[in-house]
Amino acid sequence: MGNKKQSWEYIDFSWMKKTYPEIEEIFKDQVDFDPEEVLFLAGKCGYQPNPYFDESYYVQRYGDVRNAINQGEFISGFDHYRKIGYKDRDPHWLFCEEYYLKRYSDVARALVNETVFSNGYDHYIQYGDQEFRSGSWFFDPLEYLKSLADGDVKQPFYNYIQNPKRDFDNIYFDRNWYAETYPEIFSDLKNGKWYSFLHQYLTETDCKKYSPSRFFSEKFYVESNPDLVEAIKSGRFFSGYEHFLLYGIQERRRPHPDIDLERFYHEPYIQKLLFNGRIPNVFVGWCQFDGKVPEVDEILEHTEVKTKFAFEKKSTSLAINAARSKLDFSFRHPDISVVVVLHNNFDMTLNALTALRASYRHEIQLIIADSGSDDETCHIEHYVHGATILRFEGNVAFIRACNAAVQQVHAPYVLFLNNDTEILLGSIEAAINRFRRDPEVGVIGGKLIRTNGLLQEAGAIIYRDGSVAGYMRGASPDAPEANFVRRVDFCSGAALFTRTELFRKIGGFDEDYIPAYYEETDYCVNVWKSGYDVIYDPSIIAIHYEYGSSSAKNGTGYINRNRIIFNLKHSAYLSKKTVKSRQNTNLARSVRKQDSKRILFIEDRIPLKSYGSGFSRSHDIITTMSHMGHEVTVFPVFKPVVSANRLYNAFPDSVEIIWDQDINDLEAFFSLRAGLYDTIWICRTQNVRRLVPIIEKISHLMPLAEIIADTEAVSAIREEQYDRLMGIPEEQHPPLAERLRSEFECLLIATKIVAVNDYDASLLRKNGFTNVSVLGHVQIPKPTCKPWAERSDLLFVGAIHDYNSPNYDAVAWLVTVLWPKLRKSLPENTQVVIAGHIGRSVSFSSLPHAERVTYLGEVDDLSIAYNNARFFIAPTRYAAGIPYKIYEAASYGVPIIASDILCQQIGWEVGSDLFQAKAGDVENFYEVTLGVYDSFPYWIKSRDNCINNILLHNNKEIYINTISKILK
Repeated sequence: MGNKKQSWEYIDFSWMKKTYPEIEEIFKDQVDFDPEEVLFLAGKCGYQPNPYFDESYYVQRYGDVRNAINQGEFISGFDHYRKIGYKDRDPHWLFCEEYYLKRYSDVARALVNETVFSNGYDHYIQYGDQEFRSGSWFFDPLEYLKSLADGDVKQPFYNYIQNPKRDFDNIYFDRNWYAETYPEIFSDLKNGKWYSFLHQYLTETDCKKYSPSRFFSEKFYVESNPDLVEAIKSGRFFSGYEHFLLYGIQERRRPHPDIDLERFYHEPYIQKLLFNGRIPNVFVGWCQFDGKVPEVDEILEHTEVKTKFAFEKKSTSLAINAARSKLDFSFRHPDISVVVVLHNNFDMTLNALTALRASYRHEIQLIIADSGSDDETCHIEHYVHGATILRFEGNVAFIRACNAAVQQVHAPYVLFLNNDTEILLGSIEAAINRFRRDPEVGVIGGKLIRTNGLLQEAGAIIYRDGSVAGYMRGASPDAPEANFVRRVDFCSGAALFTRTELFRKIGGFDEDYIPAYYEETDYCVNVWKSGYDVIYDPSIIAIHYEYGSSSAKNGTGYINRNRIIFNLKHSAYLSKKTVKSRQNTNLARSVRKQDSKRILFIEDRIPLKSYGSGFSRSHDIITTMSHMGHEVTVFPVFKPVVSANRLYNAFPDSVEIIWDQDINDLEAFFSLRAGLYDTIWICRTQNVRRLVPIIEKISHLMPLAEIIADTEAVSAIREEQYDRLMGIPEEQHPPLAERLRSEFECLLIATKIVAVNDYDASLLRKNGFTNVSVLGHVQIPKPTCKPWAERSDLLFVGAIHDYNSPNYDAVAWLVTVLWPKLRKSLPENTQVVIAGHIGRSVSFSSLPHAERVTYLGEVDDLSIAYNNARFFIAPTRYAAGIPYKIYEAASYGVPIIASDILCQQIGWEVGSDLFQAKAGDVENFYEVTLGVYDSFPYWIKSRDNCINNILLHNNKEIYINTISKILK
């Protein structure tokens, strides 16, 4: 139990005597006390046994406890809590066990695995309070500490319950509003019935009368959710508000007739705040903003004049720093040469060079071409060490100065950088790495951000009339459309990377465009004509002070003149470009690679491999198509519940991830991208069904697009197995044939069908579908190295999205039925290890607990778990499709013990490739597991066969060929 002085379990007799002076009379000078006698007294008088347990609250909240005490089953509420209530009850009005375990998954994981803590409250008292964790929505320890004059408080919760009359601010309870709304409580406060308004709200038995703030109506919420009535009566929830805080916010139920959390949640700015942790949930966001979302981009668009002034001020400050400490650009073997052309604007130049030096830790050759400056730029060598400086008597113009500077270049790559541009950390390294790994790339440009934080461009477009446009100008830099690598017409010269030899071969910038504008456009077209690619890479980022080196008015004049020159030189090239039109922006945003397709891939969610349940396969399909050179856009039916950063990290950088939209936006999405996609790949039959009405509406916008329906898994099979498992008689559910017809009906809208295995494909063909392909999983063998004798664990890996999932059923059966029997017969060092994604609706604390069972949850690198595993065990009792987890285990060289349901899906040879037991048959699973656990010959043969199966049937080459045939 840990330190009893910091636990809820002990009886603090000294504290009780101080709190209840009448106890002194009862016990007088008695030093020792009988705990049972004190418990009896506490039960009769409603005394707390220690400051951590509120006897009165506990007994009032839980009617079953009151009844049990009245019937003599327990002496007091504390007696009940100590014996059984600690598992799922709340001991104090300012602590919620369920909240604590949902918020702190490390505590929940510790509890479900072997631990010294009896429950979350035990952890909170011993450690959580000292770590400034919160045990309730209504107690933020840091906010509480702000309200104290004495800042040296080590245990905020303990400090507060010693003096619960103190008021402090809380986002979930508006005490000022509450006082104004319910003035009748003042008299009870004065009489000492309640410590505070919060205490009254959280302990008042007639809670239906009270709402905690103007943003939540208890009456409305309970009436809108009648299923809560019984749950509140039983004490499962203290009020409708408690349910709302635990579940309603996540489900985005309405807390008030005037509040629409669903709509508010989908606001991009709110999404960003949620994913960055700046607000804990959408309800808090509504309370903070009073339901009004600031139009951030619109606000920023009108602040550019001010932000340019701020940029200038920062530049002035950096220039002063450079005066005191030279920027060092000395080099011997530079990775890259950077050409900066200057004409006055000294402060901004120093800002650009300071950012340049900070952006790359290795050697840079800096070439400064001073084009007739007459300000402090004339003395630039006083501020920069190691630069090559070219001087021109007059303003020879940007183009001529660049061409002259390139003659001095020593590095294989050159960056042309405007002096009004800040190149950001990581950009140069990203460009160099791309040049090194892809010899076809000739030019790389990046994301240009204006001083107001909005995009200047994310790559640029050339239209048929020779006009140009920065793609996504005015959009947020985090927009999905601006954050994937693609081939583009050209990129702005404000920060342009190219190969040195290619620049010299082409002849540099065409001096017909002197003084400037269209020179980089012309150069990029010449790069394309030379057989090289021009790439937009969002990992290259620069802040650009537009028109910092020339006025917008003069720029317009140069642009109009040079466009005519450009059109004359590239008329044949332009004839193949897209006509200028707002509707054609997305069609023109990328340069299509020969034989590549533009594919829209639609899934339930953006498919992370860790999600399992078919998402691993979807991830592999997307990744493979991207590596094949196709342009892939991933669109979710439901918005992601993880940060966009995590999604970008999980996919190739050429995949466009639409993380800020969902099925409600799909019709408008198709309208903006009319004619763009060659293939629409819809994953999961239920999503095809959802999309049928949308596709019927927009089919005229994608008349040539092929629609591929990827069934992923035939759910009718799983439903049939589940009904049998539950013992539902056959006459009480539809026959399989009827279920299949119902499931497959929506697939008629598709031109091609993809099944996950041969069995599913045969069912589709029997139902009249002829154009059916089979696409399973891809794996790369990566056998773990630990010898058989050093392995002992039984490993299960599988995502548990909710309590109805097949994986949760398998885990529960394994831990509660099979393992207790196996544990007695297997060595003491053998344990069951369970890993995999845990859905937001599933808590570690509710997973079944057993001796020598460890729950890891989601793990980035499973190789350690596989390395310790002697066998992978999968006692799945109902399932559909093919189990990714089996193929993954095989790729790690871990032999498999699986239910007959999974073995039939895979089709490998039982007894040599893997070991089979009858689903749900504990005796059979027990015998099969014991029969192979200590047999090295069985183990090594199965291990070799697993790896060979992966090599023969699930390799990357086969996968690419299969996808090619499907897309052909």
